[in-house]
Amino acid sequence: MIPKTPFVAALRAVIDPRRSWIGYLVAVGTGLAVGITLLEPSASAHLSPFQRLLLWIGQVGVALVILECVQLGLGRTAIARHVSPLLLVILGGVIGAILFSSLSILLLEGLLAGPDPEDVTEDISMASLLAELRDSAGQVVVFWVLLNAPRLIMIARDQEDGSEETDANHRKATETPSSTQADPARSTALVELVSRLPSRLGTDIVAMTAELHYLRVYTWQGNALILMSFGRAVAALQVVSGMAVHRSHWVALNHVTALETGGDKVVCRMDTGLTVPVSRNNRAALRQALSERNQGAALRGAAALAASGSERA
Repeated sequence: MIPKTPFVAALRAVIDPRRSWIGYLVAVGTGLAVGITLLEPSASAHLSPFQRLLLWIGQVGVALVILECVQLGLGRTAIARHVSPLLLVILGGVIGAILFSSLSILLLEGLLAGPDPEDVTEDISMASLLAELRDSAGQVVVFWVLLNAPRLIMIARDQEDGSEETDANHRKATETPSSTQADPARSTALVELVSRLPSRLGTDIVAMTAELHYLRVYTWQGNALILMSFGRAVAALQVVSGMAVHRSHWVALNHVTALETGGDKVVCRMDTGLTVPVSRNNRAALRQALSERNQGAALRGAAALAASGSERA
């Protein structure tokens, strides 16, 4: 039986396709590669079954990496603020399909060539690229949209269920905190983050975890995926007492109850019961931030006691 340690729990969270976008991509990509292998397409018919499997795992893996990188890049641009999640995913699929088709022509054509020398001596030209786009680009775009469809449906359903409360959250973000008024870009990002949260979650953010181009946001009421880049969300929450404790995790310091160590792993225990891994490079800074938080709370408590004592006197 596998012991239930923080590391094992974190690993399961990453590879579980029901909870993690990375695990979902790996599961779907592997299943698609196996399915293509079993269909024995003519392009790889001259290879052995094992070679076909390796080839299509590589093809699908390269396509997913390109599509994900494009989607991450788009999420960091101004385009992401002005188009719907569905249109953003479609745009990512189109750009990714063009890049993948170009790579297939330049690097992977030789792997698919048969024993006939004429198969490998065909010149690479614009016509061959256009032919590749014609044959595969549409399929890549549809595949990418369908792959994202469950998340997009979930996001759309959450936003429709609480449109009125979401508008209230939007107004709240524009009114507080006042420090954002000096930085319009940060204020815009904060409004974007809060407006994308399902109303059922509220706005008291406990932690955030990047799942590639998606962002999982945790509050006391639960958690949800939104389509927003991790870096932009962290920048928006600079007005909140929190910090990025890992390249893909952010925590609100007021919700951290303890730091737990297991071997060489350190995790934040949040007041909701959530555990968040802390990278080695951020441990000292986090301990310092928590120490300052505790000292500030102690000073405020002492001041409150002194004030109540003077009133009684």
